[in-house]
Amino acid sequence: MMLRLSSIWFSKVKAERIEDNSSLLKIFFPIAIFFVGCATSAQTRFEYEDQQMGTQIRLVFYASDRITADSVSKAVFSRIDELNTRLSDYLEDSELNKLCRRPKQAVKVSGDLFKALFKSVEISKKSGGAYDITAGPIIRLWRDARKSKILPKSKEIRKALNVVDYRNITFLGKDEVRLEKENMQLDLGGIGKGFAADEVLKVLAAHGINSALVDMGGDITVGNPPPDKEYWTLAFYYYNKEGKEIAQKIKLKNQAIATSGDLYQFLEVDGIRYSHIVDPKTGMALNSRIQVTVIALNGTMADGYASAFSVMGISKTKEKIDQIKGLNAFIVEQEPNKHLQWNSDGFHKFFLKN
Repeated sequence: MMLRLSSIWFSKVKAERIEDNSSLLKIFFPIAIFFVGCATSAQTRFEYEDQQMGTQIRLVFYASDRITADSVSKAVFSRIDELNTRLSDYLEDSELNKLCRRPKQAVKVSGDLFKALFKSVEISKKSGGAYDITAGPIIRLWRDARKSKILPKSKEIRKALNVVDYRNITFLGKDEVRLEKENMQLDLGGIGKGFAADEVLKVLAAHGINSALVDMGGDITVGNPPPDKEYWTLAFYYYNKEGKEIAQKIKLKNQAIATSGDLYQFLEVDGIRYSHIVDPKTGMALNSRIQVTVIALNGTMADGYASAFSVMGISKTKEKIDQIKGLNAFIVEQEPNKHLQWNSDGFHKFFLKN
């Protein structure tokens, strides 16, 4: 399903532990890279990784000893598995898909699913529907198109759009949800990794661990910084209009960063490129190439708004972003003979001198 570009202008985010802030070793891997080193306090750095939720997950945290760290890591990955069984649209018997099979009924759901749905609808409202959790039917059409390399038919798109509207989700109390139309398909892919990362930090905190980094395949959420450090140091990469790769170090603590764009997943038919990013309002895949990086208060926000701003583009993001607390964005748009680059005013405060 992953198709590779012949020419790369897309940005990357890599998590890197810098022992000496005067230097930055650059190693190319598709997931986060961390430098191995010893903490100068009683806490020791531990690192674990696993393939879950369709991505490579890397976990870094500081603990007192190996036995404790191993036990906590098992609890973390068990929690991620639990979330996947509730939130996945790929697993036929996930709690999410079971809900979709019971339209027009008040359905009691788990706290995890209720919270994920509620936060998704909140982002949908604030983005004016640029992100829409009910876009599952449209997303599946374009997912199939990338496999078959055949564009969806107009009538298929129109039919799918009939059930795409986040306002067709009704919350009843604190544990019940009702889908107001038949054939609705919810898709939490836009916030799933960020939501899971936030939950991982809660698991770690419950075990007394607060200095941690969670890398969900490139979307990174961090807690307190490493012992004796002021922040986590990450490397943010993007390509300018000359095609030159620019590396910019940024600092984060108790925040998250997520990137959305069409580096690998796209469809090209008759010379026209169709992104895997779909506009929930039109049902069409985006034609322009865009990369959005969002820094937010938590992983759910970073993940969700990176998806929303990818649809909104620079001009509409400018209108909305100041209305949302704790959110900053960096966007690159590229069209034939046109390269646009923009970032919100607060984005620069995360920069470190190279």
